[in-house]
Amino acid sequence: MPRTRLVWHLFAGWCALVLAVCAACYWLASVEVAKMASQSEFLRLREVARSLERVGTAEGKPLDRKRLVEHASELETSTVGLRVELFEPDRQVMTADGPSSAIDPAFSEADETLLEESLQGEIFTSSRYDAGTGQRTQVVAVPFGTHPNVRGLIRLTSDSRQIDQSLSQSHRRMLLGFFVVSIAAIIGGYVLSRRASRPVEELASAVQRLAAGSPDELIPSAEILELSELSDAIEVIQGQLKERGLVIGRQGTQQEAVLASMIEGVLAVDSHQRILFLNRAAAELLLLEPLFVLRKPMQEAVRNPDLRRFVLRSIDCKDPIEDDMILRGDHDRTIRLRGTALRDSRGGATGAVIVLNDVTHFRRLENMRSDFVSNVSHELKTPVASIKGFVETLQDGAINNPEDAQRFLTIVAKQADRLESIIEDLLALSRIEQTEGARDLPLETTRLVDLFEAVQADCDPRAIDRSIVLEFRCESEMTANINPPLLEQAVINLVDNAIKYSDTGRKVFVSADRVGHDVVIRVQDEGCGIEQSHLPRLFERFYRVDKARSRTLGGTGLGLSIVKHIVQAHGGRVGVESQSRIGSTFSIYLPSARRFSPKMD
Repeated sequence: MPRTRLVWHLFAGWCALVLAVCAACYWLASVEVAKMASQSEFLRLREVARSLERVGTAEGKPLDRKRLVEHASELETSTVGLRVELFEPDRQVMTADGPSSAIDPAFSEADETLLEESLQGEIFTSSRYDAGTGQRTQVVAVPFGTHPNVRGLIRLTSDSRQIDQSLSQSHRRMLLGFFVVSIAAIIGGYVLSRRASRPVEELASAVQRLAAGSPDELIPSAEILELSELSDAIEVIQGQLKERGLVIGRQGTQQEAVLASMIEGVLAVDSHQRILFLNRAAAELLLLEPLFVLRKPMQEAVRNPDLRRFVLRSIDCKDPIEDDMILRGDHDRTIRLRGTALRDSRGGATGAVIVLNDVTHFRRLENMRSDFVSNVSHELKTPVASIKGFVETLQDGAINNPEDAQRFLTIVAKQADRLESIIEDLLALSRIEQTEGARDLPLETTRLVDLFEAVQADCDPRAIDRSIVLEFRCESEMTANINPPLLEQAVINLVDNAIKYSDTGRKVFVSADRVGHDVVIRVQDEGCGIEQSHLPRLFERFYRVDKARSRTLGGTGLGLSIVKHIVQAHGGRVGVESQSRIGSTFSIYLPSARRFSPKMD
């Protein structure tokens, strides 16, 4: 149904009312004017009849028929549409010479009431319509004298031509007047309609702007009580909307801040798999730009088919689902996916929310833990099996052969020492990790020259046995906040490795330099070097580049892991550079003369 403005509703109603009132007034006025014209004509005819009666009759004198007939003839001649007829009491036509024997046929056909009322001395009036001519005539009959001395009858007949002309003029004047009044009333009604509808239109425009998102829109006031109450109510609603908008805005900002600060990625899609929301973590994981992918289909924005299939499953499944996904790249990453369908009040699926969690580090830790358990089992099993085997051999009779018994006991003692070394390294590593986690490692400002002297005193005998030359270089006043026993053990482990994996007659260089706010301790050898593929896992527990050579040299596989955790407990870091068949350089980065909180890796 088409809608129209309020002004046109009011104006149309006003116009209909004005036209109806004018039409009713015109009809009533026409009726009254016609009635008044008819009454006026009757009065005129009666006055004419009375004048004839006065001319023809005089008190105490006979009827002057001649004078009466002459005067009647003059009246007919001077008055348009007037017919004067004189009758005797016996209905004969009155002439100047006396009664005529002729009887007027029109009179003979008239209603007998004319004769009866006139003979009784009453004035008779009648209005007759002639269907042939379409005209109406007025008839007035006046008696000469009073009852019972009625000496004649005057009948005056007047046609309606003159009255109709007068009425036509009156109707035209009334139509013109009503037309002018109607136009004036319609114009006035339009002005009033505009004035009455303007406050409503202004209020409607303000409400539309308010609905369009202008919470500070000024609501106009109105003089009309109902509109004023409506305006006040809208202002109250406006205030409530503004307050709710602020609350929703704050909640939205908080939600966005929470989602943006989440470590996990959050991805929301609708039922058509169009992206509705993407937080920063998800964008970084999927290598997407949030502003460019919003409202785009998953097929267009995301190239990973596993993720697209998981999103589709999340929308279709009633219960939350989980799965893992591999993101291929320079470094493959394992992503844990958790999907939950979004549903409306009727239970229909409207989309899904996907939470992405990078579990690459945890998977690596799980693998490391598995490797650690396997390596510990293997490292402990080897000396235990060796000890058990030789003990059983001794029990079987080899103990009776002094030479074999001595050789077997020497092997058992060596394996026991190896087992003791593994256990001591594990305990040391556990103590370091506990200290690192508690963040209460006691540190003191120590001259690195003193540290190097202690390391040299410990490592010189083993270096001399292999004809390895140890060279130490350090400024005498260089200091660092360290735990001397722990850091001494870390440097000794590095120097021991350099001695073990260097050929006879080579050199091992140990130096300390200041780099910015850090002190860097470097241990450089001229050994066989390490291939690049081994460097990322070099500091893991029980990881060996050459397992056979490591066991031959008496290594437990825990030395570099101990070094890493000692350095991290100092708030530093450890690094390695190596080239195959050229040598390796291990670097320890420590804070210079200031304390750092221990850092977990």
